Amino acid sequence: GGYIACTQTNGRPINYQPTPEGTPAWGADWKSAVRENYLHHASLTVHGSSMATPDNYLDLDPTWKDAYGRPLLRMTFNFPENDRRMADYVMGKAHEIARNMENVTSTSASNRAAEGSDYSIVPYQTTHNTGGTVMGTDPTTSVVNRFGQMWDHHNVFVFGAGLFPQNLGYNPTGPLMGVAYWTLDHMKNDYIANPRPLMDA
Repeated sequence: GGYIACTQTNGRPINYQPTPEGTPAWGADWKSAVRENYLHHASLTVHGSSMATPDNYLDLDPTWKDAYGRPLLRMTFNFPENDRRMADYVMGKAHEIARNMENVTSTSASNRAAEGSDYSIVPYQTTHNTGGTVMGTDPTTSVVNRFGQMWDHHNVFVFGAGLFPQNLGYNPTGPLMGVAYWTLDHMKNDYIANPRPLMDA
């Protein structure tokens, strides 16, 4: 359900000033801490899967509308209990690894899915939101068929992470490229010569 990665983001001038907890936010002590820790810092990143639940969904907003008066898409999402329990478990393992690394002087952890905290789009957390135009073999439970073709309008093909019903915790780019290639191949070699639904509803 999740993975742990040791990552470095190089010397980004604005968002890379690794300092231990308790370091002042500015001034001589902050500068000294940045200098001492700049080349002696590692980040362990934890990513977890997020399975679909009935409480997380997309719908049309009853209040907010676009410039043409059409309702905007509204996302209702919070971390389900399974996400929180998985995050606690994997974070515990990551913190254990960090504490046992050689020459460690301090560690700190931040858990976005901790009990009592709500999901927020504001802090960057490498979220790869998925779902909304789910692919499947049953038109009553999916928006598009296995070729990315809409059940209701066979001349509309959908690409992107909206096809996935779950967020599997790892970047979806590779599988998305595979699905896009699959869809384009069927459009070119099967659909264009004979436009029709490629699957029976």
